Amino acid sequence: MAKLTKRQFLSVAGTTAAASLALRDGVAHAEPAGSWDLIVVGGGTAGIPAAIFAAQRGAKVLILEAAGALGGTLYLSSAQLSAAGTKLQEEKGIEDTPEEHFADIMKISKNTGNQDIIRLAVFNAAATFDWLMDSGLELLPDMPTIAYGHDPYSKPRYAWAPKMGIDVLNVMMGQLQPHIDSQQVEVMLQTRATALIQDESGSVTGVESVDADGVARQHIAQSVVLTSGGYSANDKLFEELEGNKRYCNCTYPMSQGHGLSLGVSAGGYIRGMEHHLPLFGAVLTSDDYPSGKLTTHRPWPPHNPPLGIFINTEGERFMAEDVPSHDAHEQALLGQTDERCWLVWDDEMLQNPEYALYFSRRFDREKLKEAFDNGTAFFDKADSLPELGQLAGFDGDKAVATLAEYNRGQSSGSDRFGRKHMPLPLAKAPFYAVRLQSWQLVTFAGIAVNDKLEVIRRDGQPVPGLYAAGEVIGAGATMGRSYCGGMQVTPAITFGRMLGQDIIPLKT
Repeated sequence: MAKLTKRQFLSVAGTTAAASLALRDGVAHAEPAGSWDLIVVGGGTAGIPAAIFAAQRGAKVLILEAAGALGGTLYLSSAQLSAAGTKLQEEKGIEDTPEEHFADIMKISKNTGNQDIIRLAVFNAAATFDWLMDSGLELLPDMPTIAYGHDPYSKPRYAWAPKMGIDVLNVMMGQLQPHIDSQQVEVMLQTRATALIQDESGSVTGVESVDADGVARQHIAQSVVLTSGGYSANDKLFEELEGNKRYCNCTYPMSQGHGLSLGVSAGGYIRGMEHHLPLFGAVLTSDDYPSGKLTTHRPWPPHNPPLGIFINTEGERFMAEDVPSHDAHEQALLGQTDERCWLVWDDEMLQNPEYALYFSRRFDREKLKEAFDNGTAFFDKADSLPELGQLAGFDGDKAVATLAEYNRGQSSGSDRFGRKHMPLPLAKAPFYAVRLQSWQLVTFAGIAVNDKLEVIRRDGQPVPGLYAAGEVIGAGATMGRSYCGGMQVTPAITFGRMLGQDIIPLKT
């Protein structure tokens, strides 16, 4: 993917260079709103701990939050945590080290992650995990575990709470609230940071904001940290940075990429666009993108080996459907036209209750049958593959040869893609197809930072006074082109904690 220039990025993000200049020209009209030791732009997963730990050092902190409440994506997140060398592991006799955690992430990500950022995260994750536990976080009883939602870790270091992100948010708010009550921390809700203030040397010295009533303010600060999340709800920015359409509307609506715009406007740059990786198997509600999601097909081959085959737009198979890896499914989908495929069955597979058909949201066999009978969008059936392809949107004529090849492999026990689980041929009409589409909860590109979490320019030099943490630095920074358990929420909290606790120099 070609690199974006600063002007191109700001234009796509909805903040053109001209608009940025207009904001700066308007500073004289902004209402002065005091000075702070630290301004936190975005009161979510990373921003809340940054404020907590800075306040513990005696800093005067301002949180600017565009939404009507603190919390950000934690309202939707499963808040999976991962850390090595925790007190909980020690209590349960689990021997684990950050070095092993690091090695697992590099293996799962195929060495695509940022090693400096990943090391910073995993070698400080245990302290974060222990802080959450000491602050009252209660986990499910079998935690930590080795989970198989994506490619697993080698040790049990993966954990989450019963109410997931809500539980994590409640614990952190319990730590933040005393600082709000003491006026050490001030929170301005429904207030968006519109520009960064810089002096003649380029150092960031404050933030301009606009609240819900249109009141513009100017806030002066020693340091500013960008923790305003990703861009998963910004259609144009998503397509520009991820290289594909935003098909599914299932993300936090405030994830608009404003923090990336601010970082670029101050001299930073965006990296990680090459790490885009979709999730597999959304069944959408319409072709009006971004669409709602009806259900999800998430094959879990070790426990629920698949029956049907995946066919792409060209009417061809592209993988062994029973490979025991969600990552393999996602990587394979990445290479398909429009990041979509169809799950194709015959009548025997659909009707026989001996075989499981895995869809989320209690979308069982009876609901599947109803969807086909009622003509629900993206559920198609026909008496022949050419007719099915015409209805569904794939090359049905090519699918005839694809199906014949699969059936020969099923009969001989030797599949071209190496598939092992083939209990039935696909031969009994009618045939059925469910369209499966890519979808995404996180975004992979982000503002570039160094191992001190300082926003950096393309020459590697930091923008003085400006830091960033959380999804605004991109999921690719902590996971590369993969999904590693707990490597979004844990690094976000960890980096926020570290920034507030000791990285950011504070003259209180």
